[in-house]
Amino acid sequence: MKEIDFSDMSPASFREAIEYFADSSNEYSKEELHSAFLVVTRLYLDELISARQLENLFVNKFGEASANEFFEAVANSSETVTAAYEGMSVDDDPADVIRTQFDLIGKLSSES
Repeated sequence: MKEIDFSDMSPASFREAIEYFADSSNEYSKEELHSAFLVVTRLYLDELISARQLENLFVNKFGEASANEFFEAVANSSETVTAAYEGMSVDDDPADVIRTQFDLIGKLSSES
């Protein structure tokens, strides 16, 4: 596989690249895997930072109890998410779980 440029990738291309690396039957170099790991880790940490900022803003603006109530409501707000996670098991193939989560993101996008 040729080098993947994650820097300016469409959501569909990103999904394709991640699913490629999640499939253990594919062959890729240590450098390619390392590059993908770094990009995904950075994106993950960026999302954690954004989530923490949002959480802190809610707590500071509305108080901890109201913020907790709001986040609990968010966590329980989608039957789509609940159904998807009820169908998953810790024994599931990680590549299948990743595909399911990408599908879930697509479904959630159409719910808004």
